[in-house]
Amino acid sequence: MSLFRKMGADMRRRTLLLGGLVAGAAGWLPASGDSRVARNVADDIGGAIVPANRVSLALYGGVPGASPAVLRNAFSEAFAALKEKGGGTLLVPAGLYDFGRYANSTSIISCKDLSNIVISAYGATFKATTTDKAMPHMFYFFNFNNITIAGARFIDPGFNPWVNWKGMYCVGIQASKASRGFRMVNCYAESVVGLFGSHNNASTRQYLADIDIQGEVRNSYKGVGASFIREQVKVNLICHNVRRAFIAYALKNADILVKISSTANWPGSNGLIALVSGGAAMGNVEDVRVKVDASGAGIYGGYVHFYHQGPEADGYMRNIDATVNVTNVSSTPNLFIFDHETNGVQPKTARVWDRISLHGSVTGNFAGRIIFNPSVSTSLGSVHVDANLAAIANVSKLPGYFRVKLP
Repeated sequence: MSLFRKMGADMRRRTLLLGGLVAGAAGWLPASGDSRVARNVADDIGGAIVPANRVSLALYGGVPGASPAVLRNAFSEAFAALKEKGGGTLLVPAGLYDFGRYANSTSIISCKDLSNIVISAYGATFKATTTDKAMPHMFYFFNFNNITIAGARFIDPGFNPWVNWKGMYCVGIQASKASRGFRMVNCYAESVVGLFGSHNNASTRQYLADIDIQGEVRNSYKGVGASFIREQVKVNLICHNVRRAFIAYALKNADILVKISSTANWPGSNGLIALVSGGAAMGNVEDVRVKVDASGAGIYGGYVHFYHQGPEADGYMRNIDATVNVTNVSSTPNLFIFDHETNGVQPKTARVWDRISLHGSVTGNFAGRIIFNPSVSTSLGSVHVDANLAAIANVSKLPGYFRVKLP
């Protein structure tokens, strides 16, 4: 395991069609026909501003077909060159980059103390094959400022959705000092543990801020994990068959947008979107906006999970606006779950759900519940439910803090 893991505008347009390049280089294309990931738009870097310097990975031997050792060295030398110049753009030529086989949780490309860098990887596919129960990271950034990865694609043929934590994380971040401004733009992942994950904890949550992840994830365990980020999280994902699209502990000031489709043969989880508080000491959840559009099999306990955990009595979720729209969802999921789990789900809790607004719609088949609240809060709070959902949810049978929002 690497040291990092242990420690916890205009650009020249490349006249390349993203879809065709990847099909030729990797024999691998997403099946989705409806995607916000721009298939034919090259060099969109999401508004990132970096110095005008440009280097090509090929200059350092980083070309499709090179050995894993050569590829890792090429990234190291390219990052060093950009770091010396104060930042800029690393151009990754189109093609398949196979980094080999991994049986341990290592950082394949370690990125330390980088600032003001765009990795433009349109047409490039990064591949690693996990051979044991482990989570290697393709890119691992430790202490950073203003980093963007654009157009990259990731795949792990060794991933297994039925085995917890066997497969590649595409990108991981961690910080021991103030680090902010990390973007992923038009990225795509298939057969991975996760597209993106933050790896700080409650004691270091003050260091990370301003994370913006946009892309598509298919046939994978997780989309984005954004735990212990101080503020400013934006996520915009299209997902098909993911066990969990988003999870975060102590989330603050966030906008989460997910479009999900699922099939019954894929494993699910207790929540597609999990907003988690481990207690006041670990971090509350507040000022969050969530929207989910869902169709297909209902493989989740709920689509938005307001999830208190741990033994601490104090803790709250506050100022959250959540929308779930479901269309022809089979099985019997819940739209919204409110519970507190510590040594099992508690029937009562002192934890708080307050100033929460629930919106959404149900179209076509749906046999589930709108709201499931197995842990009744004994503290003051309020959850406002739109009238159209309240008519289905039968709010009168829920605890008194659930209230129908008047037109």
